[in-house]
Amino acid sequence: MIRIYADFNSCDEQGRVWLNTVGSLADIKKYEDSLKEGMKAIFYMTDEFEVSEVLAYEQTWLGIPDFGTIHYYNSEDKPK
Repeated sequence: MIRIYADFNSCDEQGRVWLNTVGSLADIKKYEDSLKEGMKAIFYMTDEFEVSEVLAYEQTWLGIPDFGTIHYYNSEDKPK
């Protein structure tokens, strides 16, 4: 499955994550020929967590997170 960096501080009012940061754009470039709306991907924040998401496109790529799939890299970071 594709992995794309996502800055979860860059969300819209619907909770979708904008994939327009330097890290996101670098990962998208690797897969640009195979990306499709509705495709599932793993979105990650370096050294923090990853989550499954569905890709959407509105003038730029967005991710719709499924926080039921969140995996924290360090169990100490997991909310209590």
